[in-house]
Amino acid sequence: MRIGNWLGGSVLVAWLAMVGVQATAGEPERPISVPLGNPLAGQSGDRHYGVYIPTRFGGRLTVKTTEGTIADFKGPRGTPWRNGEEIGVDQQGWYLFKIEGSKNPYTVEASFVQLGESLKRPWNFYYWPTKADSIHEPWAGGNGRVDTMERKGDDVMVATPGGYIPPGQDIVLAGPNGLLETLPATGDDATWFPNLFDDLFWLGPDKEHNNQITRFQTQAPLLKYDQIFGTQARQWEAAFSQNREITRWPGHCLGGAVASITFNEPQPAAWTGMTKDELKALYAELGENHYNHRIGDYATEIPPGPPRMGLDPCDQRVARVHAMLETHIRGEHKALLGNLRAFPPRGTINEVWNHGIYKYIATYQSVPGRGQRAVRLKVELHANSGSMLNGQDNQDRVVNYEYILVYGLDGRVDETNTSADDWISVGGEALFAPLNLLEVLDSRWSGHNPHVTEANVRSLDMANGGGERRLRFAGSPPIFRSVAQYEAGRAPMVAEGEERPRRGFFRTIFGR
Repeated sequence: MRIGNWLGGSVLVAWLAMVGVQATAGEPERPISVPLGNPLAGQSGDRHYGVYIPTRFGGRLTVKTTEGTIADFKGPRGTPWRNGEEIGVDQQGWYLFKIEGSKNPYTVEASFVQLGESLKRPWNFYYWPTKADSIHEPWAGGNGRVDTMERKGDDVMVATPGGYIPPGQDIVLAGPNGLLETLPATGDDATWFPNLFDDLFWLGPDKEHNNQITRFQTQAPLLKYDQIFGTQARQWEAAFSQNREITRWPGHCLGGAVASITFNEPQPAAWTGMTKDELKALYAELGENHYNHRIGDYATEIPPGPPRMGLDPCDQRVARVHAMLETHIRGEHKALLGNLRAFPPRGTINEVWNHGIYKYIATYQSVPGRGQRAVRLKVELHANSGSMLNGQDNQDRVVNYEYILVYGLDGRVDETNTSADDWISVGGEALFAPLNLLEVLDSRWSGHNPHVTEANVRSLDMANGGGERRLRFAGSPPIFRSVAQYEAGRAPMVAEGEERPRRGFFRTIFGR
């Protein structure tokens, strides 16, 4: 096969130009290469140009000139092409055009932007921390001593009364029943975070009104679930899943993220008396067991960095990460599961924040002196929120990555030679490179809590196959009772002082 037939008429001209072969008499004018994302200034007269697109996954190519008009735009196979359009799949290669009719010197610029987006947008959710309410030294403005001298109920005193204590340190933790029953003395503080095993109300101090006691109505997912199905899910969760550490980030973001990718956004039936957030919490519990999710393609064990320009440990993972984005989000329109690590400004490396990653916008730029297939990418990554409750924070988590990578001749990211790659920076709502990106193939919906079942949860949800009215609530939604009323007379699952079982090690890798 002759090389001229293989490359095709006008493309051959550009190819000869790039390898340095000089045009001879009678041959077309040799095109000038326009680098992606870098303006080519000082041009004049009617000239032919070419711009190289390295990826097979497509994007939108736009050429601009400050003088004259753009004409005779052709794609890699010599077919006419319209400036500014999406190029489509398997259209990597040279794009040729001519600028004519200019009267003054001009600048030519070519931009290429690739948008990848899943067909289904994962819904926002709340991560439902595993730590119960607690009394602690104020994070700011405290007196540095323990003022709460005694505890009530099955609460646990974890600091010495009257002793020295640093800011934010816990003083009293909830006991196995999951409820904080002690009120803080003046000088100490109490914090409430919605969790799966909450009561209907939290009896907390109102600091703005002279430390008076105020009742705050809370989300109570498992308490309501128990009263609908006659189970003990709340008590089990409080006894066996409480986080006893000072940190509040451990929770159910793995289950929430996978559920948001898989299920339609829940819609509780009116007869259930549950909120949308509470129903999402039940799905998060079902999905929290990482052993029940089958993973296909993946990028894992990515060093946190933070990445920087030049040699660093993150560089070796650039190709794998971007190949995941292009292959699945752009190519298959499928959302990925990813641990994007901690938020700024004070997040730590060990924090795990799982999300459904559903969109990215990649802007391409040529790398001077590196050839046509080496590009610098600015990537804007969109994931769902894991902190949305009561309609607040109903927006994407947006993370910015910038890196240099090389494409192969087939238009795919070259993963065979990562020595040329450079992960330059991370920004937006992230401090570190992600720990992983995962393709979830399928799931078995059975979490750690044996009382919460997929059949029960779906039966409450009109958006995912359920919602039929139950006979026991045929007249109206249930009137829910507090923990003290509903669980009165029941023996606690774990007695005070008894050691609670712990979940497996991999929980710190895939979720909280």
